[in-house]
Amino acid sequence: MLEVVLTAKGDDKIKTKVVVWQKGDKIPAAYRKQAEYQGFDFAKGKVVELWDKDERVIVYSVGEKPDNADMQEAGKELYAKLEKTERAMLSARDDEAALTVTYGILQGSYSFDKYKTTKKPEEFPALEQLVVKVKNEKKAAEAYKDYVALYTGIRYARDLCNEPANCLTPEIFSRDIKRLEYLGLDVEILDKDNLSLKGLGLIEAVGKGSVNAPKMVIVSWKGNRKTKEYDLGLVGKGVCFDAGGLSLKTTQGMLEMKQDMSGAAAVVAVMKTAALQRCKKNLLAIVALVENMPDGRACKVGDVYASYSGKTVEVNNTDAEGRLIVADALSYMQRNYTVKKLVDVTTLGSLNGVLGKVYGGLFANDDKWAAELIAAGKACGEELWRMPLNEKYAAALKSTLADVRNVAPEAKASITSAAFLEGFIEKGAVWAHIDMSNMRMDGKGLAAGFGVKLLNELIRNL
Repeated sequence: MLEVVLTAKGDDKIKTKVVVWQKGDKIPAAYRKQAEYQGFDFAKGKVVELWDKDERVIVYSVGEKPDNADMQEAGKELYAKLEKTERAMLSARDDEAALTVTYGILQGSYSFDKYKTTKKPEEFPALEQLVVKVKNEKKAAEAYKDYVALYTGIRYARDLCNEPANCLTPEIFSRDIKRLEYLGLDVEILDKDNLSLKGLGLIEAVGKGSVNAPKMVIVSWKGNRKTKEYDLGLVGKGVCFDAGGLSLKTTQGMLEMKQDMSGAAAVVAVMKTAALQRCKKNLLAIVALVENMPDGRACKVGDVYASYSGKTVEVNNTDAEGRLIVADALSYMQRNYTVKKLVDVTTLGSLNGVLGKVYGGLFANDDKWAAELIAAGKACGEELWRMPLNEKYAAALKSTLADVRNVAPEAKASITSAAFLEGFIEKGAVWAHIDMSNMRMDGKGLAAGFGVKLLNELIRNL
């Protein structure tokens, strides 16, 4: 990871300087003259490169009233200007701005090249050290710990999602989560036999078609030992590869399906972040890990299975498997633990045509809880847009054979998956469902790690 040095003194030996400019800041006349000569108008998001004798100076404008997301975006864009430079020094209006931009630079520095064998040395980033000028070294260093913890979590989620499916089976994923116990997390793994004994029939059904057996992993963090109650319960969809089961996807449709465990990755990663930050809240996470494959033993269209809640489900489409495993995990959490509020994070539908790459989809059964999630998203730059929940959608899922069916062909998957899950929420429970299917990629062919910042912000505000 990029080395970051916080100092009040700076370093005169560094020949690449970065200045984050905000409207109202003073800028040396020589810099301003050069910038204006190049047509730089100091508008938000603009960047210009200047020279001061033998020093390269990069000026980035964040405009008049930048928010947290603006500062992070500045950092991501600045990294592209710095990656071929070994050392650089950053300065901003105040310490908070400097740290937030630095955090953005860390995010911009992410790469995943562990399977590249022909990459040349000059193709790797050169940036090794970023010196950040701050006014109060002690306070800045303390605040920076939380940024590093969050970036570590985001990087962990992205690494998990970028792994090929043959290298991240349910077994490998569960063992990797178990490894996090060194941070003080408690991790319990339920294997295939335990899933069957406990009656987690939907998770078991989805995993039947794969040689890689399903798992369910329970992760807990007790930051407040005075109570057994959990402040927040998180459930993540962990389909490590989704071929669609017997309702087989096309080859094109499978290309990104190693990332159908993005919800589980976000949930586990934010638990890691909370542990690194020594969070004072009690947090619980459950991830259901499966592969959805076609096989002689696989779940068939028309099959009926009993869920953990006791409700029976008719499977009309084996490619609508995510809602099945999340439903069992939600029921297990509600019936075995005392949790104040619930959030599940998934890639269940296709919201790209509705929300593009701007918002994740939010469904909630409580207006206040929805507002808290929307506010958290706005504050950290991972925004949510609330979608409808309506009894008419639930009615479309009624089955003539069982209590409920897993699809309603006449309605969109994102809507009906949320309606399906709502049917497994116990009376009085405060619950929200996040569909991040349209937000899981970063535009460069890699995982975005969406959801970690959002959930971290939510936890901080509980």
